[in-house]
Formats: sequence, C-alpha cells, structure tokens
Amino acid sequence: MRVAIVCSYYPWPPSVGGVETVVRNVSMELAKRGHEVYVVTTPFDVTTMRQVSMYGVEERDGVIIYKLKAGRLRVGYARLLKELKETLKEIRPEIVHEHNLHPHLFQLAKWKDDYNYKLVAELHHPAVNLDFFTQKILLPFVTYWLKKESPSIDVFLAHTKLEKFWLMSEGIREDSIKVTEPPFISSKLFSCQPKEPSNSNRLLYLGRVVPKKGLHILLRALSLVNDAELVIAGPYEKRYFEKLQKLVAKLKLEDRVSFKGKVTEEEKIDLMSNCSVLVCPTLADYHPIVLLEAQALGVPVIATKVGAIPEIVINDETGLLVEPNDELELAKAIETLLNDDVLRLSFSRKAREFAKNFTVDVAVDRLETLYYAVFRED
Repeated sequence: MRVAIVCSYYPWPPSVGGVETVVRNVSMELAKRGHEVYVVTTPFDVTTMRQVSMYGVEERDGVIIYKLKAGRLRVGYARLLKELKETLKEIRPEIVHEHNLHPHLFQLAKWKDDYNYKLVAELHHPAVNLDFFTQKILLPFVTYWLKKESPSIDVFLAHTKLEKFWLMSEGIREDSIKVTEPPFISSKLFSCQPKEPSNSNRLLYLGRVVPKKGLHILLRALSLVNDAELVIAGPYEKRYFEKLQKLVAKLKLEDRVSFKGKVTEEEKIDLMSNCSVLVCPTLADYHPIVLLEAQALGVPVIATKVGAIPEIVINDETGLLVEPNDELELAKAIETLLNDDVLRLSFSRKAREFAKNFTVDVAVDRLETLYYAVFRED
C-alpha cells in the first residue's frame, strides 16, 4: 500500500518530540513490512523552531522523506506546508495519514477526492497541550472547522478514551473515531535486562526542557529529598534552561543536578537503564512516550496526573502518580521509591508486562487492518 504520512516535524531531520517519535516508529515499521511509505514534513526542529536540515527528498531506512518549505505564518507549532498539493500529486498515495490539528489537515480534506485517497487524522489531543496563547484563542474556531470538515475525514485515530471523549464533545461522530494504542515503543526494549534494585539514588528526567514540563517543580522537590541525584536530559529552550540553572544555584543543588542536553537514542536507553526512578513532573501533557519506554526497561516512574498519563501508568502498580505543581507530594513520592527496594522491584516487574501493550509491532498490526478497512470502503 502507498502511504503518505504528513507531519510538520520529523526525527529526520532530528526533531525530538512525542509526535515525531510516533511518526518515525510507524514509518519505519510500515516500510519494513513492504509498504511504500512517504513522510511529508519540514526541515525544522519542533523545540527551537530552527531549520536543522536541507530542503529536498531523501530516503532513510526505506522511508522516503519530503522536506518542504513552510509558510512564514506560524501559529504555535502549526505550519503551512508549501507545495504540499504538488507533492501529493507526485506520490499518488492510497492512504494519507495526517498528524496534528494543523492547516494541512483541512487542505488534505479538501483535496482527497481530486487525488482519490483515504484520509486518516491522528490529532494527538491538541486541547490538552496548548503551549501558546494564540493556540488557546484560536482553538474554538479551529474545532468549529474540524466539525464542519469531518465528513471528509474517513477516520479519526484516537490514542485514548480521553481523546475520544474530547472529539465527541467537539461534534465528531462516534462511529468515525477508532481508539487504539499508539506505537510508542520498540519491542527491542524488552531484550534489555532490567537492573536489580540497588542503593542507587539517581533520578532521571528525559524530555524537552520547556516550562510546561515542570522541571522547576522537580528541582524544588529535590531540595526536600536527602542525597538524591538528578540527571536532566533533552533539548532545551534557552530562556527556561537559564532559569533552571539559576534555581539550581539558589537551592544549592549544584553537586546533585546535571544537565545532559540533547541525547541520542542509545544514550537515552543507557540513561534510563542506569537510573532508579524516572520522573515526569509535567504540568500539561498528553501521554509522554518516555514513561512507557522506562516501564518497558523495568524502571519505575513518577508522573503527574495530567492528560492521559493515568492511562499509561498504573498508580501504585507500575509507578506513582502525583498532583501537578506540588513539590511536597512529588518529594514524598521520590522518597517512597528511593527508600523501598522491594516496592521498586514490584513496580519494575509489573511495568515491563504492562508496557507490552504499547509496542510498535502490536500497534502497526492494528493500523494495517485499519488502513485496509478504510481503503476498501465505498
């Protein structure tokens, strides 16, 4: 099957984010199964918004990547992809799989009859993840147009019950929504042998270093916990990074906090494999992929009760869930796990078993079935 996946950002060039990871995992797995897979994107990084690669077409791991120019106007992360129509005409896809509630969704809905493709929309629940004021202002108008154009969209792919209920609340027909776990993690993670509990007191945060991730809350919580160390890894927003550095100095945590910056996939796995607990103090999020990657490696997690995180972390079984923006509760959860080897081992075993529900292999099996069902509809 010929599949075009449209996403404004992509890990080739190396843009790091949850949506980008999902797109990469799907693309590679579909290509490995013999499908013709095209990714239509831009050469920009989602964190810095800077161009990090050249325009043009390249092939990696069987996936053909079109890196298009973007329009100057940008609302939050949303970009208009120039020459998108010409690219579709060249690819001639049977399925177009679109990611995010960006302008290209409405363009793709408009052109689908002209180019005779089926349209799958995977929106990643935008309402729980608004980083910019303009996004909050425009969302009601955009969702109005989403409802109006929804008959032209063959299926909405929702990751969670939370997202399904949101789509229905915006007027999307229930029978056009399919709920399926997204392809979060590679099965290869389960080949890694989990560590036995030790006296290690290393905490890890892994993800984008931006205000909504709540790292300032984590640093305050760390100051209330004796002896624990924290490693922070991920690409950072400069202004927020500088704010965190000042907070580290103010709290006198210089000897207990280290910043790794952006890391490779191999470095990421190594960091997770050598920590006691992965902490996600996010204030606004949907379902951070790193939480499932850590659980697949047998690493207990502590995360906040925001978005759909309660659907991917089982509280008191695979990790601990706390209220966002509460350093006292977060500190207590950290102390609970660091001081109880038996509890961490129990969480580790249950976490690995639970994470098997979210592998790329399982998710793409379901996605292929969905593609074929949609394509065969009259």
